[in-house]
Amino acid sequence: MAFAAIVSFASCSSEDNNTTIENESAVKVMTFTATQEGDEQSTRAAISTSDSTVINWESEDKISIFDGTKNNPFTLKNGAGTKSATFQGEAGQSNSYTAVYPYQENASLSGDDVTNVTLPATQTATDNSFDKNAALMMAKSDNTTLEFKNAVGYVKVKPKFDCKRIDLKAFDNSAVLAGTGTVSYNGGEPTLDLSNAKTKDYAITLTGDIKANNYYYIAVPPVTLKAGWTIKFTASNGTVYSRKGTQDIIFTRNKVTNLGVFATTGDYWYEPRGIVDESKEVDLGLTINIGTKNYKVIFAKSNLTEEGLAANESDFGDYFAWGATAPWYNSYTIDGDGKPIVEESNWAIKGGYTASNAPYYNKGSYTKYTTDGKTLETADDAANVILGGDWQIPTLAIWKALVGITTKGWDSTNKGYTFTINSQTLFLPAAGYVDGTSFKYVGSYVRYWSGTAESSINESSINAYRLSFNGSTLNVGNSGRYNGYPVRPVRLVAVD
Repeated sequence: MAFAAIVSFASCSSEDNNTTIENESAVKVMTFTATQEGDEQSTRAAISTSDSTVINWESEDKISIFDGTKNNPFTLKNGAGTKSATFQGEAGQSNSYTAVYPYQENASLSGDDVTNVTLPATQTATDNSFDKNAALMMAKSDNTTLEFKNAVGYVKVKPKFDCKRIDLKAFDNSAVLAGTGTVSYNGGEPTLDLSNAKTKDYAITLTGDIKANNYYYIAVPPVTLKAGWTIKFTASNGTVYSRKGTQDIIFTRNKVTNLGVFATTGDYWYEPRGIVDESKEVDLGLTINIGTKNYKVIFAKSNLTEEGLAANESDFGDYFAWGATAPWYNSYTIDGDGKPIVEESNWAIKGGYTASNAPYYNKGSYTKYTTDGKTLETADDAANVILGGDWQIPTLAIWKALVGITTKGWDSTNKGYTFTINSQTLFLPAAGYVDGTSFKYVGSYVRYWSGTAESSINESSINAYRLSFNGSTLNVGNSGRYNGYPVRPVRLVAVD
């Protein structure tokens, strides 16, 4: 399927090309007429009339047709370059047919739903069009005329410079953007459910020879991206231009969301490093997998403070409750034993780090982040609020990956843990933690927050995951969210 010029979902008419079936129980060669969703003002794609024409079928297009028994491949026979085409293949006689575009080899019919349908996380850039392998549509009919309805929406962008990739990413895994899920016909308004996908992708990458001043479309599921989503353009020379969304954005089935025109001279770009200088980063070469994509983990060289990063990698930094974006004291001093001390008058929140002071804790239970594995949103992530850019508190997956590296150990001289990959070393000081108003185990033990929530059957004891270590142990566990723990920021960089 291809655009004649640029995307619009145009109305089409069709003729009934029913094939006579001599033996209703036998599989026969059949021909189906396929049209596409109407171009009425109420349902048409949201693009201007100046660049709006129609979607056309393309040679070698292929669809899945379910006759109630099998998933049958049908290939375009006639009508390439037009909005109404015929597809031919073999199927059994049935009172009802369900079809999906493009052909899904592993899909199967389950009642009115089609399962194992894939929206790809990596899509091929096509000038003034979209990747046909991502253009999910569905049809249902009691005869051999199929009117396909869109199951996805589209994001439209126009770079004014040559690119080799465009990445659209949901912030903090707030929305699944690609994966293998279920399509339901839903009375002619198909829904795409990726919530139970075995592999979930929170980013979509458009790759290819992306030319300046052309429009490009990314197929997306009907979801809401929360504020903090990003779109990144990698120019042909390797320069990365990033823009972060500061408001929620809703993607709707059969609609095009126009994100606009992007130029290298625009004042809307942001710096992924935020306020952190490159010299304050450590790249161990550690990578993690999110869905089908790999990301390199870049660590800050020192712990987080209320104003940025600590001056030295051995400094303790500030101590934060989980979900709090500032410490609960005004300042601390270091005593003769190297232990932080907060004068009573310097506590910004009375009682210090106690359950009653915890963010989103009300009358004995938590009101937010009550699902296991939920990640802190931008507004509640101290690393992102303070440093900006792509910085975040490490997720549980990041800490697990760090614990799993081979070369690591306790540094008895500097009182902390070192992690080394390919001659690059990360040092985490044993900064202890704060319980109430007491600093504990400073110099011998520490707990570092992750940004990942831990659930419990008892809402009053819902925790969050953290990394901890001393001279003999290193592990990942969970603790009460009200505790004051240090934070070591990270940012993720997509790996080709």
